[in-house]
Amino acid sequence: MDRSKARPLRPLEFRARPIAPHAVAWSCDAELAIATDDAIHICLPEYPKVESTSDEAAENELLQPQFSLTLTTLGTLRPDPAINRPLCAFSGVSLPADEFKEPFVFGGVGNGEVTKCGSALGQTLRVEWSPNGLGQNLRPVLTVMTTSGAIVALGEKIDGRATLLSNSRSRSFKHWKMLWGLGSQLPIPDGDSAQGYTKMDERIVSFSWAREIGPGRGMLAYLNDADHIVVMGVQFYSRSRKDDPADTREGWEIFEVGRFDAKGPHTAASDGDADASPSGGAFCLRWSPWHVAEDFKTATLAYVGRNHVGFRRVTLQREWQRGQSPTVTIAAADTTSACMFLSADAFVEWEDAIWQEGDAQMARGIIATPFVVKPFQLNLCGSPSQPTSAHSTAAGAVARDRSWFPRLIGTGLVMHRPDPSNKPAEPLYSLVRLSATPTNHDWYHTNLPLEEGEELPQWAQRIQRAVSREVTRVEALAGVDSESDTDSEFEEPEVDMTMVADEDNAPKVFPHRYRIWGLAASPGGGCSAALVSKHVTQHSDRRPRSRLLFAWPADADYAGGLGHILAPGPLTTEGTVWEAMHGRIREMPAFMSRTLDRSLVQETPLRRLFKPAVPRQKCVFCEMGLVTLGTESICEDGHSFATGLAIMAPGVSRICAVCDLRCLNVSELKSIAHQHLGPQAQVESAGDACGGCGGKFLL
Repeated sequence: MDRSKARPLRPLEFRARPIAPHAVAWSCDAELAIATDDAIHICLPEYPKVESTSDEAAENELLQPQFSLTLTTLGTLRPDPAINRPLCAFSGVSLPADEFKEPFVFGGVGNGEVTKCGSALGQTLRVEWSPNGLGQNLRPVLTVMTTSGAIVALGEKIDGRATLLSNSRSRSFKHWKMLWGLGSQLPIPDGDSAQGYTKMDERIVSFSWAREIGPGRGMLAYLNDADHIVVMGVQFYSRSRKDDPADTREGWEIFEVGRFDAKGPHTAASDGDADASPSGGAFCLRWSPWHVAEDFKTATLAYVGRNHVGFRRVTLQREWQRGQSPTVTIAAADTTSACMFLSADAFVEWEDAIWQEGDAQMARGIIATPFVVKPFQLNLCGSPSQPTSAHSTAAGAVARDRSWFPRLIGTGLVMHRPDPSNKPAEPLYSLVRLSATPTNHDWYHTNLPLEEGEELPQWAQRIQRAVSREVTRVEALAGVDSESDTDSEFEEPEVDMTMVADEDNAPKVFPHRYRIWGLAASPGGGCSAALVSKHVTQHSDRRPRSRLLFAWPADADYAGGLGHILAPGPLTTEGTVWEAMHGRIREMPAFMSRTLDRSLVQETPLRRLFKPAVPRQKCVFCEMGLVTLGTESICEDGHSFATGLAIMAPGVSRICAVCDLRCLNVSELKSIAHQHLGPQAQVESAGDACGGCGGKFLL
């Protein structure tokens, strides 16, 4: 299987525009989420078929573009308490039935004069994927923040009955549901409450997921409109009923592990102050990478306040066992902080690397202010600094650099993974700003060390050509090169040129400009996606549309502006296949070819354990003996079985979404181990990933 058989990347069209920047998110498994003003679009990648039945089928596969499997769901989410009924039920809490007898009326929440009256519509402000391994089958879940002040998690919810009855061999959105929500009067379990639950009387204005901790475990931080940052623990695991230990069920557990004040040292300005400016926004929280030590792991949460950026250390003591409560310590003060002019929608991004400098574990990042990009670094294991005393922004600590005023706020920032053996002078990044026009040359900026002749990413080249093109005013008004529905963005319709008296002397105009709503990188950083909308300059827009444009390596030596970065860090199996199809990994993984070469088969403890058991099994179709060959066991009649063990009954195995292999459930593996290897055999497998390639199961 070579990358030429992968589905091509083509632009995605949407009949709406976002209401906020950073409107596109790419998950660790290469799943895309796009937020527009009235809908959320979730796009799933599709991998090359491991075995094509015919040349015609292979050709039909190439005709289909990537992300043809897309879910478009309503982008206005109502904060209904019923969202958290399964969450409460898993903790043994029953919500009162009278909560749902009448339609729920959202009465507002928070401290704002408008929002506490319930006037917010609940439109989508931002989308973010959780880290790997948190949801069903270890898949990430999509979290959505709305204007009503709520966070809602969307993802797959699959029960045992669906697994038993399904014969699907490809992913779909059939089992996608609302999983749980936070804020906006949504109930969550509370052991200290007499009724067993508490309604969250908070309006959430920003949130961020911590990096991956472990399967089924994660941390989420959110900021409310009272300037309090709350760190929540989130778990997804199986629990047995007390009265029937054999009856297990999966569910979510969400609990608060700590909170702190994030008002910062600057006193609030009066509403009538002429120098007052808004601050913060929906993107003002971001977690650093985890520094893992022998008996603890620690990360730093960066938050943007009122012309202030703070860095608060969060430490996870000991190992967090799945299904248990973690021991989390939040520092009493910031490790460090900085005062600077930020205005609205400033944000922070971290470099995905930790640098050892003596005894210090240094992490670096970028503070994207409305006008300049400011790098920073701090020690993840550093002690808290002395809190800064309260002061006014007029005291001189915050100054506006008026030379940068023509620049617009950044709407997307991608941090490039550096070479671990060669620390660059500053973090490597690519930044896009809101407006791409002929007179704004800073709409795309990168500090990657591009070589001579190296070009911009494909999506940036396309925008550059469009905004640099000049036509006469008559041609522009007549619709030349305007919002065409054709594949060629620059195809010119016929225009009556008799309206132009002297074409050579006719004034020239730039007919188009672009808005850039977000920038995201693939799991390994090999390709990028930009969400843009095209606007005409000579008359009003008629159709509110947007488009997702892609960039990918054109050849082995050129990576669309990313060629100087080495291979990415640890990736999921899905992320690895994506980078092999469209990124910087030049060879398709061996498991995608169903190789029979034993030297290419990953030897795992599970395979070693069951090697003696395979010859003792018989084929369930013809009663012939089994022989191990590659990743499978095959009988004399050619019947093959995944993971080397025969599948004896329906409903005891699951199919991998990447390599199409079937793997036995953990309960069945234990039964076979006790039958053929003895009662002392221990099956050390969580059963959550494919035994052949490590990919995630369909159901």
